[in-house]
Amino acid sequence: MLLNVEGIVLRQTKYHEWDKILTIYTRENGKIQAIAKGARRQKSPLISCSQVFSYSKFILYKGKNFYHINSGEIVDTFYSLREDIYKLAYATYFLELVDCATIEEHPIPILFDLLIKTLKVLGNLKDNYSKLARAFELKYISFIGYKPNLKVCVLCNNKPVNNVVFSIKSGGILCENCKQKDYEGYTISKDILKAMEFLMYTELDKLDKMKIDDDTMIKLKEIIINYLKEYTDRKSFKSLDFLDSIEK
Repeated sequence: MLLNVEGIVLRQTKYHEWDKILTIYTRENGKIQAIAKGARRQKSPLISCSQVFSYSKFILYKGKNFYHINSGEIVDTFYSLREDIYKLAYATYFLELVDCATIEEHPIPILFDLLIKTLKVLGNLKDNYSKLARAFELKYISFIGYKPNLKVCVLCNNKPVNNVVFSIKSGGILCENCKQKDYEGYTISKDILKAMEFLMYTELDKLDKMKIDDDTMIKLKEIIINYLKEYTDRKSFKSLDFLDSIEK
């Protein structure tokens, strides 16, 4: 039976002499592994849709071990991301996050839409890529089931007034009475908490509505990246390490 899906290529691997195995994140089927027969031949009709970042409408069928791509119609190649090393690095990082924490054939349509929207917004940005990255990270971790609680204390449900602590292991903020239960938590200012809430809940193309100072962005990155590592069970992200190396 032929299946019609929308998907974006996360990874590609050479297979046999002329084929590729693609890791594709689809709206309908989640993450899948698909063989693109002959995609490495110069005149293959699958050349464009089998490139990393290519967002396409695929027609495929399921074999014993893999899906097989019958055809692919390009929706967007996100080509402009390849023309800027910083945009390329950020885009690669977003793909790595989606790849590392998603289960095969477990669709999360809202995560698919988030990824596509993020790449589109990134393509149009002139600067402030880090603000987009932090917003993506917070939405991403929420959509895969680990949304940090930023409204009330995660242990007693009271709304913190002062001396707020963000607890990675507890999954959100702690009030003054509960903060001693996590000595490794981050003491955060009201401005940092406000910025986190803004980034989590604001649409990606409206992030310029709040100015966030450099010191706050640095602190946010530390907190959010460590939160991601905890809940995706990763010690590091290869593409983020590269991104950090070129931004120094």
